[in-house]
Amino acid sequence: MATSTSGGEGLINLQFVTVETFVIQFIILLVVLWVLNKFIFKPYLAYLDEWEAKQAKVQEDYNNAESILEEKRKQGEDILEKARTKGNTVIEEAESLANQKKEKILSDAESQAREQTEIAKTQIEKERQSMLSGAKEHIIWVALKLNSKIFKDEKASKDFLEKHIDSL
Repeated sequence: MATSTSGGEGLINLQFVTVETFVIQFIILLVVLWVLNKFIFKPYLAYLDEWEAKQAKVQEDYNNAESILEEKRKQGEDILEKARTKGNTVIEEAESLANQKKEKILSDAESQAREQTEIAKTQIEKERQSMLSGAKEHIIWVALKLNSKIFKDEKASKDFLEKHIDSL
């Protein structure tokens, strides 16, 4: 580079910088900025805005999902609590019904036992009467045989025995 001696010392000779070159460089700079703006900056900024909107939508969806999940969890807990309550109620009703049936079965069994006991007592009484009657007849027969050998008069001993046998 050459230095100029006419104006002042230390100044650089700017012969290649002229107004025309400055204007041309300025126009080129404007064209480059316009091309960059049109094809690079605007699409990139639009892309960034779209990406930011998508991120906001994802965040909003995530927040909504959390609130929906919490709401569904509470609903599930409520349903579970209601089911437990209803289940306990059903169990209590079943136990009550089972106890009622048990009481009825026991009552019926006691009733049948009493009936069977009465029938058995009646049968035992009939058997006793039958045995007594049979025993009396056998005793009379044995006594008649014995008396006929002792008294020789069968009719008198039979009347005597029939009279006294009823007191037994």
